[in-house]
Amino acid sequence: MCGRINIHSGPLTLLFMDMLGVGYTGDDRFNVAPTESLPIFRNTKEGALECADARWWLTPYWSKEVSTKYSMFNAKAETLADSRAFREPFARRRCLVPVAGFYEWVRKGSVKEPYYIRARDDAGLLLAGIWDRWRGDDRTIDSFAVVTTKVHPKLEFVHNRQPVMLSREEGRRWLDPHAERVTLDDLMVSHLPGDLTVVPVSTYVNNARNQGERCMAPVGAEIAVDRGAPI
Repeated sequence: MCGRINIHSGPLTLLFMDMLGVGYTGDDRFNVAPTESLPIFRNTKEGALECADARWWLTPYWSKEVSTKYSMFNAKAETLADSRAFREPFARRRCLVPVAGFYEWVRKGSVKEPYYIRARDDAGLLLAGIWDRWRGDDRTIDSFAVVTTKVHPKLEFVHNRQPVMLSREEGRRWLDPHAERVTLDDLMVSHLPGDLTVVPVSTYVNNARNQGERCMAPVGAEIAVDRGAPI
């Protein structure tokens, strides 16, 4: 599951420098919700890597209209190749979503307690994604979905699923237009790209209208999640 994202200049600059060789010049946005636009990394027709803005809620090119009728902001790794909406983007239009971190919620009684998940070294995270381009009503809309998979055992205390998180090198393999299916499948298993920190934060972040650094401010002890050996 991935339903809320944090992007701010420190981690994003490191990701942009590593992947594109340029700095991040966008705004800090500490509480991004589905249907908002985010930067993604994708290949151009010429094979170069570019950054583009895309709407976080995939609209297939064949859709009659832009809609939120179906939950299309996440795409399950297990059904990517079979889903009518996702199979062509999975085959031809894969992307990376650079983020500072993301939020997950644990329900305790009637309260949903939020946690902020980030790289231990604050160097940002690359999430696997797929994108598509819709045209209609004199508009062109690029949109994407974050690919999710079964959660790694060390993150089970937060949720039963997680976004597919990739290292820089794994991200380049994900974007490779000639990547074989077995390679892509191996990238989508439950794994951690590095050491993570899980931060309990206040319910202030529960409202997507709330912004600012308060969204990721700790309200309790941070939890270290070491990558350890692959599973």
